Amino acid sequence: MKSGTIKYLDPEGQWNGMKKTKVTFKDGRAYTFFSKGEFSGSVGDTVKYTVTNEDMYNAKLIREDLKTVKEYIEESFDLDEFREDTKTKKEVKGEWLRQDLYLNVRTSCIIASSNFHQQRVSDVETLINDAELMYNWINK
Repeated sequence: MKSGTIKYLDPEGQWNGMKKTKVTFKDGRAYTFFSKGEFSGSVGDTVKYTVTNEDMYNAKLIREDLKTVKEYIEESFDLDEFREDTKTKKEVKGEWLRQDLYLNVRTSCIIASSNFHQQRVSDVETLINDAELMYNWINK
């Protein structure tokens, strides 16, 4: 991470739908910054940035005024109220695995039933009924 005071701002058009701005700092270093809107710094501002491509002289600003998602949630909500009712990660993962297994077994039964009826003349209703029979047999 580097920091510098902006000496010059030179708009350089657009690239891939983003605005290019060449920023020259007081120490003589110059980098190209890409932004969706206008460049957020102005002449005389001291900014922090990281160099993203040294060969192409590209860099991006580091915004310290933005809060992390965790900080925003902790400030905006009373988390103790939610923690009492929430499930642990292990419980959620267990439920997810059961649901995933349930869907995999049902899908496998439908595939097996369709393979069974592939050489026969039958309707969709018969295919689904046979898939249900297979599924019920598995879950005995």
